[in-house]
Amino acid sequence: MYTNFDEMPVTLSVEQAADALSISAVSLYKLIKKDKSFPAINMGRRIVIPKENLKKWLDNKVNK
Repeated sequence: MYTNFDEMPVTLSVEQAADALSISAVSLYKLIKKDKSFPAINMGRRIVIPKENLKKWLDNKVNK
């Protein structure tokens, strides 16, 4: 687990992003499927989440 935002890699796996959001990977997969604004990128068979885009998405959700 990361202690701050700067320690995170540039892109996160679903599992890493779920851990950062304190939710299960299954819940994050459901969120990715349901919320088209979530910043997930398909890279072949993998899904990655750019950390900067995740932060912007969270900020947008909090400021609504």
